[in-house]
Amino acid sequence: MSGPNLSILICTRDRLEALKETLASVGRLALPPGLTAELVVVDNGSTDGTAAWVRSARLPNMPVRLVEELRPGTGYARTTALYAARGEILLFTDDDVRLPPRWADAMTAPIRAGLADVVGGTSVLAPHLERPWMTPFHRVNLSVSVERGAGDPHPITISMALHRRVLEKVPAFDPELGPGSTYGFQEDTLFAKQLILAGFRVVWVRDVPVEHHPDAARLTRRAFLAAARRRGRAMAYLRHHWQHGTEADFTHRKHPWEVWRVPRVVLVKRWLHLGLWRLTHPRAVRRTEGIDPVEFGLVNQLAQIRQYLRERGRPRHYDRYGLVKKRGVLPDVPVRRDAQTVREAGR
Repeated sequence: MSGPNLSILICTRDRLEALKETLASVGRLALPPGLTAELVVVDNGSTDGTAAWVRSARLPNMPVRLVEELRPGTGYARTTALYAARGEILLFTDDDVRLPPRWADAMTAPIRAGLADVVGGTSVLAPHLERPWMTPFHRVNLSVSVERGAGDPHPITISMALHRRVLEKVPAFDPELGPGSTYGFQEDTLFAKQLILAGFRVVWVRDVPVEHHPDAARLTRRAFLAAARRRGRAMAYLRHHWQHGTEADFTHRKHPWEVWRVPRVVLVKRWLHLGLWRLTHPRAVRRTEGIDPVEFGLVNQLAQIRQYLRERGRPRHYDRYGLVKKRGVLPDVPVRRDAQTVREAGR
């Protein structure tokens, strides 16, 4: 086979210093015998000199290619990465991680052995970012996937491998989801769920966790509150457009009266609940780092309801649990038509 067997894919925007450390760890990866690799860096409109630096970057174990995707959002960037890659096995990671030397070998082994189509990896938080107040809840929200439990079926792109054949059924990430986009979260969650619904085999590799180095600003209460709102908006988008959620789908298990048939009533109740909670938990409101999970949940639910009120009148973007987006903001993906590959422009 001409070209590389493996493409490592990293999407980035204005994180040059972190990216340099990530690429250094890519350069230390040990590739298995007979496996050739490339690194594809998709620059999503950086203004900090990322593109120029990547063009000049050299690694001892693989070539580096720069691809520029100027449309903002990781949904666009990750889809661009998929189709810029030349390898049969595609391996995603992020621009703020450190990769262990065995990572590429271990993550691709189940696919190379014919045992999996998709492989999920794990991640740990960099030691200098650990705090005494952190619980599994906080670590999950910092993309520390080892906290998500052995039964979690959804790989995320901080460490995920897939065979190119999956693109025949699940061709793209949703450009309206993910950091930098309208909704800010869930682009890789939706993609992974679609892969599973398409029937692809998913295997977990848990012994080569990547080390996550998010910006320390993500530890602040303000950042957690912003994440709760963005995650809530994305969840409302998925429930309307992809799940085609009914009222029963939105009933909260702990509050059976909370039926989304009357979302404005629920919105007022949740707003009052949040206000009362903050009045009775002044220390939690004054903290600068971390967040109480109760406050995070209430803010998340408020954002979900507000976004649901906006979304429910819009035409659905997917068939129920669909694998391909039908309307809304569409990705640009190559499609086969009359034996010729063409590009389908999103509208």
